[in-house]
Amino acid sequence: MSRRQLTLFQDTFLNVVISISLLLVWVGDGLAQSREYIDVRAPITKKYVIATPKLQGPGGSGPELGAALAVQADQDLRLSGHFTVLDPGTYDSSPIGPSPSTGQLHSLSALGCNLVIAGGWRQEGGQLVLDLKLIDPGSGQMLVGKRYRGGANDGQRMMTQFVNEVVLFLTGERGVPQGRLAFISGGTDVRELYMMDIGGSPKQLTRYRTLTLTPSWSPDGQEVFFCSYRGGFPALYAVNPGSGSIRKLSTHGTLNVTPAGGPRGLLAATLNKSGDQEIYLLDRQGNIKQRLTQSPGIDISPTFSPDGAQLAFVSNRGGNPQIYIVSTGGGQPRRLTFGGTYNVSPAWSPRGDLIAYASRTGGGFQILVISPQGGGARQITREGSNESPTWSPDGSFIACSSTRGGTSAIYLVNVKTGTATRLTTMPGAQTQPAWAPGGK
Repeated sequence: MSRRQLTLFQDTFLNVVISISLLLVWVGDGLAQSREYIDVRAPITKKYVIATPKLQGPGGSGPELGAALAVQADQDLRLSGHFTVLDPGTYDSSPIGPSPSTGQLHSLSALGCNLVIAGGWRQEGGQLVLDLKLIDPGSGQMLVGKRYRGGANDGQRMMTQFVNEVVLFLTGERGVPQGRLAFISGGTDVRELYMMDIGGSPKQLTRYRTLTLTPSWSPDGQEVFFCSYRGGFPALYAVNPGSGSIRKLSTHGTLNVTPAGGPRGLLAATLNKSGDQEIYLLDRQGNIKQRLTQSPGIDISPTFSPDGAQLAFVSNRGGNPQIYIVSTGGGQPRRLTFGGTYNVSPAWSPRGDLIAYASRTGGGFQILVISPQGGGARQITREGSNESPTWSPDGSFIACSSTRGGTSAIYLVNVKTGTATRLTTMPGAQTQPAWAPGGK
């Protein structure tokens, strides 16, 4: 198999050449008067306009920290999908402390601002102290107030905690996505594995100058499993994101793809050890423990249920690729998806109540979610082509690759509202995101 042939692997389906055959592989106003919740069960048609001015330091000192904390609040609010953040260039750039003046609040209210995060910081006993408030500028009433203490470098983390409290107050749920994402970035012939904190800068994990594909985290967040063509054919590897150390996991047969980390030290992957593309359970050293599927078709892209008792996967055993579910103890798979003719890339939510997948619609793909019991699939994305869904640890967000901005990039999508926020702005195409479990 040539490296160019392996580039036919896509975000939601994989084309693998075995011998001489080309096989399709799948792989509001009035907040001050009463506590009003945003209806997070329906798409947002009107977002709250919020201002995030610089925080006030002691005696006007440390403007850099006050500005950095305001930027963090801005970023977190945008990621939540519930707010339009007022452009700081449209209002007075002076810091606004925990007790803003009537004039400061009225000027923001006149700009259509519904809410403002105001506050101050100080050093006390070697600790950084933040006093933060959510205020209705129209009435001047404080809606949320918190004091945080932490290390000198904990300011941004504490601001994120406060924004989570703001989202909780308004929606009844915390809604600032956190954690780490692994993903693939590159072009046609060379794709490498990267990692980034949500809202942070990417870190390159592989430098193979070949094709690297389909990352998946171990449940403890200590390793990222992936497929690479570095040895001449697709094999499985694991990398420690902290140390950068890489170890080979599996070279059974000539095809080892789509690894998925699971509980009890298990790993699921597609191998062609028997000559057909089937799903196997392996241990963390790559040793085969059990063959799960027995089909003349292609079975690929496994994803574990949270309790590890079941796997969802993609199979063409019925003709076109569809999502199936099988017990990890073995047995007959059950078909899950019937709507749409091409459904791939399942991802089981950490809550266990939904499975996200990509469905071919028109000229591209869109992300849908469905109950593991089947029926009632709901479309989450609508702009561009959206593929390779992966869940946030709390089940509130999906990260996916999307072409809505042109070249494929990683976006965050609020599951309940459909609001999308772009995460990556790197050269090339970013695809196949994988969210670290438990916010690790």
